[in-house]
Amino acid sequence: MTLREKVRTELSGSAIPFIAFGIALNLTVGQITIALKIPLYLDSIGTILVAVLVGPYAGIITGSFANLMAAAFGNPTMMFFIPVVIVIGAFTGFLANIGWFKRWYLCVLGGILQGILAAIVSAPISSYLFGGTMMAGTDALVYFFRAMGNNILTSVFYQGLTSDPVDKTVSYLIVFFLVKNLPLRLVSKFKGASNVVS
Repeated sequence: MTLREKVRTELSGSAIPFIAFGIALNLTVGQITIALKIPLYLDSIGTILVAVLVGPYAGIITGSFANLMAAAFGNPTMMFFIPVVIVIGAFTGFLANIGWFKRWYLCVLGGILQGILAAIVSAPISSYLFGGTMMAGTDALVYFFRAMGNNILTSVFYQGLTSDPVDKTVSYLIVFFLVKNLPLRLVSKFKGASNVVS
């Protein structure tokens, strides 16, 4: 099956409105965490949810469009972090396909691994393009590591290793418990139903 065919398969049926829901969820929760200066992002919950129930390509589309919309509506820095959401959508979809969203403890491990991957990808973007500060609650951690004598890239990377695994683990667990509490008849409408039903 070609890449185009795989994407087309994922985007059939109820996938499109669900992707729209995922985009809205990313934007809404992301704005709440920024407004409250919470030292987490939680702006990938929609991406993770879609990647689990629909597939990795749908997750990538969800995260990418959410970032583009955030950029269009006042936060232009978000479009530069599309490589991060590509990693989130792809890795989450992979973990879902091998059954990691059927057990909460695998979600914890997956969230930690996802956080490390996100930190590796996002640190150079944040440090080289934006000086390491993103006007978020996580900026305090960057300042802390800078005060310890680290350069900007190292400080941003340490901040990512500190907050991203926690952020992604919390996001993974939110999606895990959300999906587990959805009616089976609703979950079964999605291509990835077998990813979460034991």
